[in-house]
Amino acid sequence: MFRSYIEQLLEENQRLREASRNSISSSALPTPNTTTAHDAEPTAEASEDDETVRNPLLEDRAWFFPINTSEMPIHIAEAADAAFATRFRQALSTDGHRHIPRTHYVTDEELMKLRDVDCQWPTGPRARFLVKVTLNTIGQRYHIVRKSVIWDGLEVAIRNPVGCDELFKCKLWAIFALGEVFSTRTISPDGIFPGLKYFARACRMLCVLSERPRIDSIEILLLLSVYSLTLNRRHAAYYLASSAVRLGIVMGLHLSVPEYQLRDRGAREHRHRIWWTAYIFDRLWASKLGQPASIQDDDIDVDYPSNEGLTGPQSKDFGDPDYIIANIRLARLATHIISSIYKRKGQHGVFSQRVQQALRDLRSFVEELPSHLQLETDDSMPMKTKAIVYLHLSFNQFVVLATRPVLLHVFRTYRESLRTPANSPTHPIPETALALAEACIRCARHSYRLLTECWIDGAFATFGYFDTQLLFSAATILAISSLMNGKDAQSDGDHFETAAQFLSQLDQGGNFAAKEFCRHIDAMKGLMREVGGTGSYAVDPSVPPSSALPGAVQGEEMQYTPGSMVTAGMALAEPSLQQFLSQPDLDLRFIDTSIYDSGLQSLYWPDLRAEDWMGPGPSGVP
Repeated sequence: MFRSYIEQLLEENQRLREASRNSISSSALPTPNTTTAHDAEPTAEASEDDETVRNPLLEDRAWFFPINTSEMPIHIAEAADAAFATRFRQALSTDGHRHIPRTHYVTDEELMKLRDVDCQWPTGPRARFLVKVTLNTIGQRYHIVRKSVIWDGLEVAIRNPVGCDELFKCKLWAIFALGEVFSTRTISPDGIFPGLKYFARACRMLCVLSERPRIDSIEILLLLSVYSLTLNRRHAAYYLASSAVRLGIVMGLHLSVPEYQLRDRGAREHRHRIWWTAYIFDRLWASKLGQPASIQDDDIDVDYPSNEGLTGPQSKDFGDPDYIIANIRLARLATHIISSIYKRKGQHGVFSQRVQQALRDLRSFVEELPSHLQLETDDSMPMKTKAIVYLHLSFNQFVVLATRPVLLHVFRTYRESLRTPANSPTHPIPETALALAEACIRCARHSYRLLTECWIDGAFATFGYFDTQLLFSAATILAISSLMNGKDAQSDGDHFETAAQFLSQLDQGGNFAAKEFCRHIDAMKGLMREVGGTGSYAVDPSVPPSSALPGAVQGEEMQYTPGSMVTAGMALAEPSLQQFLSQPDLDLRFIDTSIYDSGLQSLYWPDLRAEDWMGPGPSGVP
């Protein structure tokens, strides 16, 4: 009887094992949430009609690029500017064109070598100068440190560096690095990138992960993140910003601390603002790479920046709260654009509706922007407005990010029409699609003009990343517009050439991001000459007028004359686009479905598995 009981236990154990395995197998499958029949139904529909839900320029599989120095291929996000430049070249030619890997950045090995190099503490006057530069550049755009604390601590460190707190000294090294990179105009005779030795020293001092992190640790991570972008180390910058968010979560910065536990109003405000800066960095850097954010908005319960209650000297440590809140809103919109337009799975609604919602949100942002954050209307751009210019440049970039898949599809349709016999029937592109493409081009023109003003006024950072990246993004859109034979194609082609010349000068001056982007620009220019001849890229006399072509972008050019600077919202204020944003039912089905017909998807998605996809030469990452 005892043996029978043992056998029963063994049989029961076997049944439980099988049930457990079945449960694990079921949970591993990518099944939709089936909490209720009503909740499950939209997910099932999205799965059945996934092609109309997903961005039509996205393939079923993610894009990975093999490199010679890694056993793992590198993921290339479609939201990245370099990836879009590759898609443009693939749309421009019937031949397959390879992605150009990123090879111009400071490598890990170079940084490791510098960590063992002795870095001398700057003299007192030099240290004060570098701190002032950092506070007057990055410090005008983002709240990272309290100015009074930095100035007081700097004087202590100058008098007695040995007796200064090690974490504060690490922060000063990071500030010195930024001060040098934003105040230098040429590479030093020894060939060392400006501020790199200071940066390496700060990284060496921050090698231990803190179990009880301090606000100083988050400040240092944010400073190093900004500097990493100037080295074109985008992945490292994203990692550092994300780490700052994680440290903030560990410290509870994403939650409001009771006032009785922290009565110092200045300390409370700094706590709030340093969290939101980490939030902004994480989301903005992620949008440049097409990556997800590190924290969901539902998990955040902390006050927005405010100057209420700040009195006396401490009030000078805190800038305009409205400006920070505007950046928070833009960072949130950036994450929404990436997740709703460039995400492959879990989307609800057709692609064109998600583009419409993104533009509605951006339009609301402009309409609710305080008047003092609007651009000045005269043609001068004093330094005090540089932060506001960056705010509008970021807005333009997010409009471009939301609409450039549509522009590229309109361009592809236009190219197809040129290869179609004149007597063959063509399907005209709806006005709503043309309005979206035009909004993309207008924002690129606006960004180009703002950046040109920065260049003329000497405010364009020689070794900075932000200006260079935004100029390249705008130049790519202008290149597309110049080939569509619209009435402004010639001027867009001229502006593309000017932007390319700016990038070339930055490349020759040592800007790492410009070195990368110039490779894409050169590849574009070569193909554009083949398409448009050796002269102008834009105007081909053999091509019919733009009004007769289904892919040509129409609309009035934004007038730009000295004394009349355009504003960020003008591209979204066009009547055709306003009509698009107001209508509930969209006429954009040609985008949602046509790219999957007749095998046209291969125009954008060459087989990345081919052995010759990665060309010879130095390997790198996107």
